[in-house]
Amino acid sequence: MPTLSELRDQVRARVPDPISGDSVITDQLNLGVLQIAGGVLSPDGGHLTPPLPGLFKVDTIETSTSLAYVSAPATFHRNLQFVSNSDGREIEIYNSMIEFAIDYPLMNETGAVESVIEQGGNIYYQKIPTTAETLTLHFFRLPVDMSDDDDTPDGIPSHLAEDLLVNFACIRIFQIQKTKDRSKEILWHTNLLNEALRKLELSIPFDERSLFLGD
Repeated sequence: MPTLSELRDQVRARVPDPISGDSVITDQLNLGVLQIAGGVLSPDGGHLTPPLPGLFKVDTIETSTSLAYVSAPATFHRNLQFVSNSDGREIEIYNSMIEFAIDYPLMNETGAVESVIEQGGNIYYQKIPTTAETLTLHFFRLPVDMSDDDDTPDGIPSHLAEDLLVNFACIRIFQIQKTKDRSKEILWHTNLLNEALRKLELSIPFDERSLFLGD
């Protein structure tokens, strides 16, 4: 896996402009990790790239007994995959806040938690338990930024790290530069980045959910 120092050297070799100092390059490399982890537009333009398996995380939250929501875990980034109660019973995950609101218009029903949805950094649930419940969440977490020279990109597949992040950083830095026309360089690096994104998608197995726990 290439280190932050090695990735910066690769960017410097392609963008030898004084604007490309260490801090600028590091910021753009970290932004690349964050955006790719969160999903960027696929090369065909039809969907977002999938979550990175290396960022999968299991964590828990404690419900309130008076509110219909609590904050999601601080590391939550995308794709609430699975939720269960403390007995291991699966909790239904809604895909639409509108549908959730239609089924629970006042969001004040009481009883055991039966449904959840993530919205705006919060986990909403219904019903509201009279005794706090512990819910186990499966999701994809935020990547950790690189800061030390020997840090490596969090969650990015090692065989694609250079192609993804160096090209991403070069595009961003060329876009920042205003002193000359960089359209040719941007196009060249965009094509290389898109090729790496295609490889990334093909390297992540398609996970069509078939597991159902419960009754």
